[in-house]
Amino acid sequence: MTTPNQTAEEKLASDDSADGATVYACGDFPIATERPRSPGYIRREITDFRVKEELGFEPTDDGEHLLLRVRRSNLTTPEVQYRLAHEFSIEPRDVGYIGLKDKRSVATQWFSLPVPSPSRPTNVPEVEILEQRRHQRKLRPSDGCQNWFEILIRDVNPETIDFSQMQFVPNYFGQQRFGRDGRNVTSAMRWIEKGKPRIAPFLKSIYLSSLRSYVFNLVLASRVNRGDWCEVIDGDALLDGLPTGPLWGRGRLLTSGLAQQIEQDTANSVGPVSEALEWVGLKQARRSLVVAPTDMDCEINGDVAAVRFALPSGSFATSVLHECFDLQDQRN
Repeated sequence: MTTPNQTAEEKLASDDSADGATVYACGDFPIATERPRSPGYIRREITDFRVKEELGFEPTDDGEHLLLRVRRSNLTTPEVQYRLAHEFSIEPRDVGYIGLKDKRSVATQWFSLPVPSPSRPTNVPEVEILEQRRHQRKLRPSDGCQNWFEILIRDVNPETIDFSQMQFVPNYFGQQRFGRDGRNVTSAMRWIEKGKPRIAPFLKSIYLSSLRSYVFNLVLASRVNRGDWCEVIDGDALLDGLPTGPLWGRGRLLTSGLAQQIEQDTANSVGPVSEALEWVGLKQARRSLVVAPTDMDCEINGDVAAVRFALPSGSFATSVLHECFDLQDQRN
């Protein structure tokens, strides 16, 4: 079965083989800690990385949408979306979800489907249905959620592990946002330069989110290098008392003074990217520069560290782990 993420990967691979492309590097961004970090490997086994999504609201238990809480392993969120659509004979775009989950993981998350009640029994290949509820509307990323992570990091050096380094970290978008070898930004820019030809909505979403994430990470990296990423400086736009960075688009920056100068200088340094985000009509938005994991619990057994914590939707577990571990990701 052809799935949207497979189509996207094929498209990216085709695009990146073209000559003369400007390559936008998406390597490791600077970390905040100055202490030594332990080496460590994640995703050596699929079961080494577990994530469980919890809704930020209580389902209404009535309405036209069926909510399914499912568990899957080694499948992307869009692959599950397509399988559910096939099972219920609806269009994939009508299957809602809040956020994307890593493929190489054991993930539990919610989906919504516009199907009548009572729903028929489901038998979705490689997808375990854990719970069914009713709700009045489709799930969307703006609904928000809490993600609970249980992660094993292997081949660590216990003597250099300081878990306190993960309690308050730069809120970087993770490398998975930028695709294999960071190619999504380059491919997105090529799509825009070619006049934005018609592409699948899923691929368009990948392109635009990767561009926004790239500019945000560069702004945050600049603040990390300055040492004031978690401090309020002149002109900062705050969220819950913490400084924010731009999700670039059309409109005026909400910052002023020094904070605005840093953001504008960064956007100017990648002018084609920031200008492209304005051309496609996206509006300026904000994202916190800082994230603080909650309910953190850490254990070390020999050369294996087990870390558990929760993050709000949109924040990346790997960005938390990078502050304590020099990670090597062994995903396939």
